[in-house]
Amino acid sequence: MNTTLIPVRLERTREVLLELLRSVRSALPIVMGVAGPIFVASLALLAWAGVPPMKAVTLPWRSGVAVWTLQAVIAAWPLWALRRRLLPEAWCVQLRCLPLTARALWWSDVAVSAVLLAPLAGLYLLSVAVFAFKHPAWWVRAMPWALVSLAASWCTSCALGAAALAWQRRGVAVRAHRVARAQAPEALLARRPGQAAALLWWPGWRGTLVPGFVAMIVGLVSASALALAWTLGPWPVVPGAAWAFMFSVLVVTLTERLQRTMESHVDGLAPWMAALPASAGWRGGARAMVAAPMAVAGAIVLLLAMALRPWRVLPLAAFGVMMLATPWLLTSVRSSNRQAHVGLWAVTTGLLTALGSELWN
Repeated sequence: MNTTLIPVRLERTREVLLELLRSVRSALPIVMGVAGPIFVASLALLAWAGVPPMKAVTLPWRSGVAVWTLQAVIAAWPLWALRRRLLPEAWCVQLRCLPLTARALWWSDVAVSAVLLAPLAGLYLLSVAVFAFKHPAWWVRAMPWALVSLAASWCTSCALGAAALAWQRRGVAVRAHRVARAQAPEALLARRPGQAAALLWWPGWRGTLVPGFVAMIVGLVSASALALAWTLGPWPVVPGAAWAFMFSVLVVTLTERLQRTMESHVDGLAPWMAALPASAGWRGGARAMVAAPMAVAGAIVLLLAMALRPWRVLPLAAFGVMMLATPWLLTSVRSSNRQAHVGLWAVTTGLLTALGSELWN
């Protein structure tokens, strides 16, 4: 190795670093001019995270309770979505074998929820700091109940997250009991369910599919609640188009997620079913099952609109046709084609929102 080149290389490296430093110094005003407003805007946007719980104490009790509850539920939703990763089934089985009390398990669930929602607590503290610095009139009038509402919202989100983890543990125990009961001699000699029920219906109820039918029912209940709020219009500050958009996003998302689950399930069963003397009618049943949530949600909206609002025939019929056509359009394209599915998701949501906002205008 030629050691005489080392000082030359070091000197060259030093010159490059000095040139880079001069370039950064000359570009610093431009960077600050561009990044400064972006940083301030991002900080202001993050500060809005704690506004709904604090603002809820200044609203009428019906609106305030609705806003407060919605914020707590949305904040706890990641724990529900990640419950299978936070508590895998193997862990749940091992926890059942340990001498742990129900109280200890509950407090462990609360601790896990608090750790996962710690970033949200940081956003809430940032929101409090920003509003304490700006001290708007509504925030000053709402003190100290605004802080109490904010802290209670975060604690409620932690409790809901802990309940989601407890539900995951209980589900593993229930499924283990069902398997033991299904392996009993009298169960083995009992009458077998039909093909469609065995392949599609019971896996959805037993937690084999993700999301399962219980999650789909929760989504349908949420869509029905949005439909009821949409048709009744209890909060004039929220326009009908906003309710139509929230409802459309929820039902299209449910349909798209169920389609992905069903396609994965059907693809896993297809090689096994090809070797059996079974009909292919269960594939059509899977497609009909994907379309069922949107069909049910659309029927609920149409019935509520006909019962509670003065409606017009043409917009109502167009909305109903679109509710039936959307799952057909989604299932006509494989969910693995993500670009096409994202486009269909955006187009169908926009059309449903546009048609729904005209139901009783």
